Amino acid sequence: MHRLRSLVPSANYLFVFEAAARRRSFTAAAEELNVSQPAVSKTIKLLEEATGLKLFRREHTRLELTAEGLRFYRETQQAFDHLHMVLTSLRTKHSNDTVRVSFSASFVQLWLLPRLKDFKVQHPDIALRIEESSRDDQDLNEEDIDISARLGAGKWPGIHAWHFVTEEVIPVCSADYLRESGPILEPSDLLKHRLLHFEERHRVRLGWREWLTQHSVPVARLNQDFIFTDALSSIEAAVLGQGIALGWKHLVHDHIRAGRLVSALDAVYRSGQVIHIIMPAQRPAKHGAMLFRDWLLEQGADAPVLGASTAATL
Repeated sequence: MHRLRSLVPSANYLFVFEAAARRRSFTAAAEELNVSQPAVSKTIKLLEEATGLKLFRREHTRLELTAEGLRFYRETQQAFDHLHMVLTSLRTKHSNDTVRVSFSASFVQLWLLPRLKDFKVQHPDIALRIEESSRDDQDLNEEDIDISARLGAGKWPGIHAWHFVTEEVIPVCSADYLRESGPILEPSDLLKHRLLHFEERHRVRLGWREWLTQHSVPVARLNQDFIFTDALSSIEAAVLGQGIALGWKHLVHDHIRAGRLVSALDAVYRSGQVIHIIMPAQRPAKHGAMLFRDWLLEQGADAPVLGASTAATL
């Protein structure tokens, strides 16, 4: 018997608690679970007695969580979400035709989606499950991911890695913004403009301070009129003429080719790092995953000829 059962005699207590906490109502939880309101109330009372915690309090006509109840709710929800992810993964694990891929939102939206039609034309029988991730440190095995991308030296335990694109970062903005705000002749001129910042919660990326420092621009203080929580939003804000964003060349390439963005000035930061396509080494690769990997490498921004065959093998 799992030791949790000594505190929570029935798993049903947790499902009832999660519904009541999320809906902030015993009545609404009862309707959702297709039971009576007294049954929900009794279950919550039994859970409180078993755990020794006061989980809810009534304020006027609204049901509120106590501090302990709020923490327990968050942890319960995370546990449920994790179990759902695991079960979903296990149910599709043996489907060799479904390839699970995970990339940043900016890569999915700006690079992958415009090119997916080409992959589907070449491989109509391969299904892709495309997930957007905000982390660089995903455990591909635990999360059952077939293919992802990672910035770095390419040496990670339990990971196969292939060179996809060299990191190059340029300042970009709309042509209208440049016309309205005046020319930018050298990197120090950027300090006079509205710079679009982003700070991703679980991923460290180059910021304006680092970019300017690499171009010998002393930075004491930077105006931060706009700070986004992901790179994608900062680039889309630049498309809309809101200011100047840092653009990874492979991500902003299509916007520049279509005229939605222009380089604010002829200055590039090359970190020397590489974005790699990665796959887990601990399990055999699906045939569809290898085909998708090869297609990605063919499309890579560092490929000498667009569409040239550069297929790699495990």
